[in-house]
Amino acid sequence: MIETPERYNDRAADGAVYPADNLTRYRFHTGAELRQIGNAEACPVLFRDLGPVAMARFLRGELQRLAGPLTPIIYMRTEEYAEPYTDYEGIGRLVILRPLELHPWHSGVPHVFVARATREVSASTLAFVPGRMTLKQTATRLTEIANAADWREALGGRHFDAECRETVNRLEALATELAETERWLQPLRLALQSSQSARRDQALETMGRFGLGEDDLCAAWHHLPRERRELMRDALQEIASDRAAESDCHAVRASQIPPVQRRNR
Repeated sequence: MIETPERYNDRAADGAVYPADNLTRYRFHTGAELRQIGNAEACPVLFRDLGPVAMARFLRGELQRLAGPLTPIIYMRTEEYAEPYTDYEGIGRLVILRPLELHPWHSGVPHVFVARATREVSASTLAFVPGRMTLKQTATRLTEIANAADWREALGGRHFDAECRETVNRLEALATELAETERWLQPLRLALQSSQSARRDQALETMGRFGLGEDDLCAAWHHLPRERRELMRDALQEIASDRAAESDCHAVRASQIPPVQRRNR
C-alpha cells in the first residue's frame, strides 16, 4: 500500500518510527547520495528482484533474508525501473506491501530504494508477483492492499496458489538444469581467468569454434533465451567429450612409455 512516513508513524510502535536508520554511509555501495523519504512524501510500491533459487525458497516459505548473502543493504525498485536484461523464465518478483516497515531511503539512483540488510518485514506483508504480470499493472492494483492474504484473493485465491506451485516446479527444474550445465561451464571459466595467456587463448578459440562468447559464460542462466541455453548445453557437452577423449589419449600414450623413460621425463 502507498503511505507517507507521517501516516506510517501514526500507527508505528514505539521506537519503530521512520526513519529508524541513517543510511548516508552506504554511498560507497550505491555510488550516489542517499536521502530519507520526506515526512509527507508517499513511499511508492517497492519490489525486490530475486534469483531463481531465492524465489523458490520464498515460495516454499524458506527464505531467511531479503538482501543478498554479502551485501549490507537491500536493493528495491519501483515499477518505473527498467532492468538491463530480459528474464526469459518469468520467475516473478516479490512485492513489499508495506515498504516503510523496512525504513527505506532513496538510493540516489532513479527508482531504486535501499534499506539495511538486517531489516525484516512480517511475512504477511511480503507477496509474490507472477512473472506474467507487468509491474505497472501490479503497482496499480496494490495501492490499497496491505497484506499477502488480500493480494492472494485479488489474484484468484486457489488459482494463485496453483500458479505459485507451478512456478516452484519450474524454478527447481531450472536450478537442476543450471547445476548440470555448471559442470561443463566451470572448466572454461577457469581457463578464461587463467594467468597463462596460452590457456586463455585456447579457451577462447574453443568457444569460438562452437559460437560461444564470454557473455554466455557470465550471464545469469535465466537471462539467456531457452534456444541459446540449449545450443550452449549441446556445445559444452561436445567440448567436455573432446576434452575427455584428449585426456584418455594422453593417458594411453603415457602408459606406453617404458618405466625408465617415464622417470627420465
